[in-house]
Amino acid sequence: MLRSARQGRTALQAAVVGLALAGIATLAPATAATAEEAPDYETVPATARGSNDHVLYWNNAILDVFRKTGGTPGPLSRGGAIMNLAIYDSLNSIRTIGKPYLTKDTTVAGSYGSVNSAVDYAAYTALRGAFPNYPVADLDAKLKTALALPDRGTVAQRDRGRLLGTKTAEAHLANRANDGSNDTTPYVVTDAPGHWKPAVGKPAGAPNWGKVKPFALTSGAQFRPGTIGGFTSPEALLKSPEYAQQVNEIKRIGGKNSTARTADQTQLAHYWANDLDGTYKPVGQQYDHTSVIFRKYRPTASSFESAKLFGLTSVALADAAIAIWDSKYNTNWDVWRPADAITRAGEVPNPNIVPDPTWQPQEQDLAGNSFSPNFPTYVSGHSGVAAAWAGIVRHYFGTDNLSFTAGTDDPLAKGVTRSFTTLSAAAKEKADSRKYIGVHFEWDNAAALTLGYKVADQVHLGILN
Repeated sequence: MLRSARQGRTALQAAVVGLALAGIATLAPATAATAEEAPDYETVPATARGSNDHVLYWNNAILDVFRKTGGTPGPLSRGGAIMNLAIYDSLNSIRTIGKPYLTKDTTVAGSYGSVNSAVDYAAYTALRGAFPNYPVADLDAKLKTALALPDRGTVAQRDRGRLLGTKTAEAHLANRANDGSNDTTPYVVTDAPGHWKPAVGKPAGAPNWGKVKPFALTSGAQFRPGTIGGFTSPEALLKSPEYAQQVNEIKRIGGKNSTARTADQTQLAHYWANDLDGTYKPVGQQYDHTSVIFRKYRPTASSFESAKLFGLTSVALADAAIAIWDSKYNTNWDVWRPADAITRAGEVPNPNIVPDPTWQPQEQDLAGNSFSPNFPTYVSGHSGVAAAWAGIVRHYFGTDNLSFTAGTDDPLAKGVTRSFTTLSAAAKEKADSRKYIGVHFEWDNAAALTLGYKVADQVHLGILN
C-alpha cells in the first residue's frame, strides 16, 4: 500500500486577458481617494451591501463553474480560494480589514466608490485564469450582469476598481502558477487484497493533489492522520475484529437494498452527496451554506465583511482538500472502499466478515447504477471539508450555535432542505451521510473530521487575521 513519491510539476497556464479587460494594462496608476469618500460610504446606503453584495454574487456565480467543471474537490477549491483571496486583497487595499494575503495597493486607500468594480474584476480575472477551459462567454455574461448591478461609484472610481481587481487577481494567479496542481504523474496500482484501485476504465481521481502547495498549511502532510485504527501494518488491520466491525456496519446500513437504513438516513445520504458532475459538488455546497448563514446573520453587512469570511472559508476548504488527498494517496493506507471490502471479503484473512458478491452501495447515478468515488477511502473528503468549513465559520462568527436551513444540488434529493442547530451538527451529519450512502467507514469520517478542524484552526490563526 506504500505509494512512491511523484515528481514533475508543470507550470499553470493562466489565461486572464479577455475582451472585457482589453486595454487595461495601459491604464494610469490609481490615485488615492479623497478623504470625503470614507464617511460617505459609511453613512449612505451602499450598493455593496445586502442583496447587492458583489462578493455574494460571485460566490454564487462560481457554483456554475463548479457544476460545469466537475471532477474532484481539489481543483474546484483551489480556484475558489484564488478568486476569494483576490477579492479580499483588493478590498483590503481600499480599507484595511486584516493582514494582506499577498498584495496591498496603498494608493487606493479610501476609494470606496471602487469597491464593486474591484470585486467584479478580481473575481472575473481569477476565474478566467483558474479555470482556463471554462467557457469565456459564460464568464463574460456573469461579469456583464455584475457590472449592471446598482453602483454609486463614478466612472473614474469604477475604472480604478477595475484596474485594482485585475492587477490583484493576476498577482494571485502568478503566485499559484507552479504550485503542483498540474502534476499528471500516473497512479501506480497495487493489485492485492485491501488495496484500493480505480474502477475499470476510469483514472484515479487526482492522485497527486496531496502534494499541491497549500494556501495556509506548511504542507499537505502537516496534520496527516495516524494509521487506520492505530494498527501498525495493513495486514494487522485486515484481520482485526475492529476492521470486521467497520465493514459489517456499512454492509448493514450502506447497501442499495438495505432495510436497516431509515428513510431520513437515506434522504440525508443523498442530500450531502453531490458527487455527480453537474452538481455544485461537496465544496460548492459549503459555499452555498456559507452564503445562507451570512445572509441570515449579517443581512446588511458590507462586502468588506463577506470578503473576509469567504477568503477564510475558501482557503480552509482548499487546504482541507490538499490535506485529505495527502492522506488518501501519500501514505501506505491506500485502502479499498466498502464495496470491495464486502464483495471481496473472502480474499482477506478475517472470519468475521461474510462476503456478499452482490452487495452495492446506495451511492448511484441518475440511471440507478451504483458506484464509489474513484479514489482511496481514508480519509473522507466530505467529512474533512465539512469540518474545515464548520471550524472556520465558527471562528468568524465566534460561536458554533448558528442555526440554519439550506438546500442541495444532488438530483436524488431534489428540492430537499435540511435544518441544523449548530455548525458542528451539520458537519457531523455530512460525515455520517457517507456511511449511509455506502462509500466510507466510520474511521474514515472520524479522522477526517479531526483533520478538517485542525486545518480550520491553522487557517484562522495563520492568515488574514
